Amino acid sequence: MREAQIETNELKKENLGIFETLALSVAMMGPSASISITILLMVLYTGYSAPLVYLLSMIAVGLVSVSVIKLNRYFPSSGSVYSFAEKILGRRVGFLSGWLIIFTYLMLGISCAAVASSDLQALFEVFDIRIHWIFFALLIMALVWYINGRNAEVNTRLLLVLEIFSMIIILVLSITIIIKTAATTGLSTAPLRFGKNSPFSLAAATVFGFLGFSGFEGASSLGEESKNPNKTIPLSVTVAVVFSGIFYIIVSYAQILGFGVTKAGMDTLLNSDIPLADLMSKYLPDGFALAVTICIIISFFSVSVGCVSAGARILYTMGRDGMLSRALYKINSKRHTPSAGINLLVGVSLLIFAVCFRTTALNVGQYTATVGSLAMLLTYLLATVCAIVFFNKNKIWNGVKLILPVISICILVFVFLLNIYPVPEYPMNLIPYSVILWVLIGIGLSFRVKH
Repeated sequence: MREAQIETNELKKENLGIFETLALSVAMMGPSASISITILLMVLYTGYSAPLVYLLSMIAVGLVSVSVIKLNRYFPSSGSVYSFAEKILGRRVGFLSGWLIIFTYLMLGISCAAVASSDLQALFEVFDIRIHWIFFALLIMALVWYINGRNAEVNTRLLLVLEIFSMIIILVLSITIIIKTAATTGLSTAPLRFGKNSPFSLAAATVFGFLGFSGFEGASSLGEESKNPNKTIPLSVTVAVVFSGIFYIIVSYAQILGFGVTKAGMDTLLNSDIPLADLMSKYLPDGFALAVTICIIISFFSVSVGCVSAGARILYTMGRDGMLSRALYKINSKRHTPSAGINLLVGVSLLIFAVCFRTTALNVGQYTATVGSLAMLLTYLLATVCAIVFFNKNKIWNGVKLILPVISICILVFVFLLNIYPVPEYPMNLIPYSVILWVLIGIGLSFRVKH
């Protein structure tokens, strides 16, 4: 009886290939959604040098991802970065790492659902149909719950198909802009040069480029369900970072060309609610602007699905390890999905939406994205420390090879500090304290964990 119970509580082994594991990382980054927001923030700091910032961001994230990629070869698990810390730095630090990454996925999932709700609200208003954003948020979370409850193979494939479809539409626009610009005014290399930007402005803009890659480690949570995880997971993470990075550079370059490599052009871009949709109206036939808006909404939705999927698997693993309630160590025996974790994350998300009913969806999206981003940086910092300790202790990395993770730590600390200083205006200045409070609660709870 005991063996049968254990069997029903296991995730389905060797169920997912490279396509499915890659899907989760790409979906959690949501390139189509990220490019629609982060470029506006970059232009505020660096003008038309946004493509250069994306290139620098890809290099920075690439350095950080080395630690995650290498650790996955030794510790493939549904616990992702939580499992790294638990096995290398001990159970208490492992608990804190899991506590942070779950918080990260919860906040980023809520953020993307909120932004998707805002975009849907605006889309319906175009047709003079006014619906409060909370109804769209409830619908989105219901779909997130339903899709995550399906078989993981079907779930991840659907995510990748949705995201790739969105990316193709946006790439068609980008290539059209580049070709038309080359045939008329000619292409400019200015967006790929430093120009008049200071090192500080470039570094500050890289914060937003870095956040465009958040979720790249998502495939790690499928370590127990993938085929040959020691190779599949590292390859998925690598391809996701490189593939998304190239996409960001091409699309941001096309957007800069489309609006014009001038101050007036950048002012027009900054005043645009959805720059890609405006460019669609200018460069492609009628109807494409609506298509790209829908694609961006789909991308935000995919990120929410991916965050709940990865977060639920970490909750499942922490429940199994006795870090959290054993009730989380429960799966749907028919579809082998972590049902308890899915229900908890969706339930908490709905509660937060209900509490924020009177504010705007964009405010909810902005606040939760910032909170999740800060928690994410701390999670990556712990993962990088894990890599240094483990590979140095086992004499796998030493000397020169340790330079990469040390540089990664410097980048992460710098990016974190830029998020909190200069001190932002109210209420954004309260956000760092909410993350600190979450960390302190996690430290307190970690003392209940047995060694």
